[in-house]
This record gives sequence, structure tokens and C-alpha cells, in this order.
Amino acid sequence: MQKLAAEFVVAADACDRMQKEFCQDEDALLFRKFAKQRTLKKGNRGGAQGHYAVAPSGELLAASSSADPKVLVEMMRQGLATWATLPREKRLLPKSPDPKAAENWRRKEKLYPDDGLALRVVARDQKRERWPDSNLDYAWFRKDEARALLPAKPKKDAQHEVPRELVQRLARFHLLDNVHALNYTFFPKEAIEKARITTTVVKVEGDLVSLSFEGETRASVVSPKKIGYEPKLLGRAKYNLKDEKFVSFELVAVGMRWGLGNCNQRHNPAPAPTDSIFLPDGCVVRRVSVTAFSFRRPKLAEVCPTSASCR
Repeated sequence: MQKLAAEFVVAADACDRMQKEFCQDEDALLFRKFAKQRTLKKGNRGGAQGHYAVAPSGELLAASSSADPKVLVEMMRQGLATWATLPREKRLLPKSPDPKAAENWRRKEKLYPDDGLALRVVARDQKRERWPDSNLDYAWFRKDEARALLPAKPKKDAQHEVPRELVQRLARFHLLDNVHALNYTFFPKEAIEKARITTTVVKVEGDLVSLSFEGETRASVVSPKKIGYEPKLLGRAKYNLKDEKFVSFELVAVGMRWGLGNCNQRHNPAPAPTDSIFLPDGCVVRRVSVTAFSFRRPKLAEVCPTSASCR
């Protein structure tokens, strides 16, 4: 498969925005030329998600939505064979795309907190229900929000309550059951019953402050479905006062979740243990935006107010 992949320019993207007919962004118009088509009929599922081999023109070469790697290999071979017979006029667009067009659909990526705190969030089932049993998202904090995670004047053994609005944001948009798939069921403000993180200064060595975190959250809704998550939180971090940034950060949330979310492919609503791990996002080039940006109801500033322009 790796040898075959070397013959392609491999790319991945979420299709939520691009598959909607009202979206007239150039990448969406190109995507909808081939979306939902299947040239291999083995193990497919509906919708626009899938694997596509496509010419730069948007001409479909091969497609499948099967998760079977053998089917994917067959699809790639079929795509290369079709490409070999495709005339030049069908390989390329009639004119080069406008390089500035991407700014229309990358505005959320521009909110990336370069001088703040960007975290990867890995959600996992403690008891494996089925594959996949983990998923990845991101959480972003502005520079001033990251600084608010520790006392204004750090001293050994000093304790500090993290502003509730920051913990509440974690509980609403990041402590979700998205283990198997994207979960559009975020928690409204009134669903947050607990939202606390207490920071303790472990030691101070020059400009380097060592911290520990302890806390808990509980979010619960009963309508239209009973859904909730009640984890305990523990963590540790180091913050450089001179550089005004975290040099390490680890936070773990462990607790019981219950209910079925929207699109999250959870089939058993019974309470079960799950956990979420927050770690620094080391790839500033990738800048994958926070999943909650795609939620319809919350304001962008509620999810990640990373610039004054979106407050």
C-alpha cells in the first residue's frame, strides 16, 4: 500500500462543509463533482465520506468507502489504471485555481493560538466496545487564558482556582463521547453541574513553575436524550514565566459517560468508563481546527475565543 500511495498526492479533510449544497467555496464545488460516487461496490456505506482517487480536474478515477485495506488497495490500483488512459484535457482544470481562494475556508485555522496553548485531546474507551476505540480532537487557549491556569504570583504550595469559564468550556465542547466518531451533541451552559480545576504550585525554580492539577466536571442533559459525562481530572505541567508559555502539559479526565450522541456511532447508552487525555499539539504546521467549530448552535467565541475579532 505504501508503494501505491507514493503514486498519489495524499490528502485528508472533513467533508461536513464541502458536502453542503449551499457551500460555494471552490474546494467544495470540486469535491461535489465526485462525492458519494463509488466505483468499487464492496462494503460501502452511504454519504460523502470515503476514499477517492481524483485527477486535479475533479475527474473521478476510483472510489470506495470500505474500511477494508484490501479494497483500498484495489481502489488505488483502479485509480492509477484510469489515470493512465485519461487524456490531458480531462486531467487538469481549464485554468489554475485562485491561490487566495483558500482564505475563505481557512479562517478558523487562523485562530490558532501561536502564543497560547494548543492541545491534542484523545478520547478512549477504558473497556473496548468495538473498533475504533479512540479518537482525536483539539483544544485551544489564548495566551491570557493559558496564563490564567496558574496563580498570578506563583509560590510553592500556592493554590489557584482556574476560571470557571475555561473549565466549563472543556466540559461543554471537549469532554464529550466522541470515541467512535464525531459527536455533534455538545453540552449547553445549563447542563454543566460541576466545572472545577484547582492548580497547585509544586515548586518554583527560577522562571520555571511546576504545577499539578486536580478537578472534576459533570455535564448532563435529559432531553431529547439522556446524555452525560462525569470525570475526575488530574494533571501536571511546567510554565516558563519569562517566555510566558507552557513547556509541558498533561491532563487526564477519567469517569463515567452515558447516553447516545448525535453521529457518534455509540450503540449502547449504558454508563461505562471512558477517559480523555490532553497533551501539547507539537505540530504547528498542521493547525487542525477544533471540531466544535463545525457545531451549528454555539457561537464561535464560546468554543474558542482566540482572537478579539470573534468575541
